[in-house]
Amino acid sequence: MVNGAPGSAWASLRSIDDDAVVLGSAADDERMPLTPAHLFDLASLTKTFTTVAVLRLVDAGLLGLDEPVRSFVPVGSEADGVTLRQLLTHTSGLPAEGRMWRTGLTGEELRSAVLRSPLVASAGSVHRYSDVGFIAVGEIVERVSGRALDAHVAEIAGVLGASSVTWQPSADLAVATERQPHRGLVRGEVHDELAHALGRPAGHAGLFGTVEDVAALARMIRDDGVGAGGRVLSADGIRLMTTPAATADAGYGQALGLRVRDAAWMGGADAVGHTGFTGTAFAVSRSGAFGVLLTNRVHPTREGTDLSAARREFFSFLG
Repeated sequence: MVNGAPGSAWASLRSIDDDAVVLGSAADDERMPLTPAHLFDLASLTKTFTTVAVLRLVDAGLLGLDEPVRSFVPVGSEADGVTLRQLLTHTSGLPAEGRMWRTGLTGEELRSAVLRSPLVASAGSVHRYSDVGFIAVGEIVERVSGRALDAHVAEIAGVLGASSVTWQPSADLAVATERQPHRGLVRGEVHDELAHALGRPAGHAGLFGTVEDVAALARMIRDDGVGAGGRVLSADGIRLMTTPAATADAGYGQALGLRVRDAAWMGGADAVGHTGFTGTAFAVSRSGAFGVLLTNRVHPTREGTDLSAARREFFSFLG
């Protein structure tokens, strides 16, 4: 446990002091202390970077939020009406997970099978958090632009000032995640099993970054789309990312790519943000304050590692 949270590593940054605090070590059997340069598996924070990438294409007039995406990517079976807005708000009707990796499928065969996952609800009818939907968003970015997803994210990271963001971290700088029966200690490789089996950058998980990298993303959202190196998104794009377009059964609002007022981990804060399964999170309040908390809560195991209380305590300053 590091500072009351599961795992061996804790890195945080709050806008009220804007200095990174790092505690612990990169693995539970490693004595060298953590540094601000260590890279965390950001898990589903990847979805936020993917959202920014696709909204840049919307800003450029290359995509419409409400046009069917099937002309770009064969999403789902009998899913002609699924739109980009629905993918970004988890209302597409696609399943939460692409479980085909459990059958041994990998690479392009797995990618094709996941994208063609049949809908489990009619498009637009319910909110269901979906990794599959964001894999489709990543594919749309690539097919509309003709460029790889990691190239887009690298470009965005450069304008944000998030220079360490990568899908291919050095194992020496990567923070360890889980000890898995089939993979051993996961370090320097994506923890998410589906992303690992795909074997290529995907829109739902797989990015690594430092606490300063995620803080750069939070500042851009706070500053209406302007990053350290210039404008990343239009003000309208930021409005779409911060204004609820759907409501989850758990009660939080769902904007494009971000959750709004998710009390389960934001407490009472009027804020937007996202979490990642590995133990990552960031939130930006309406007042302009923001916080980033990165842990490796699944190290060495995901069992019994609820981080909700620690997150609420950390983000309480936003309220």
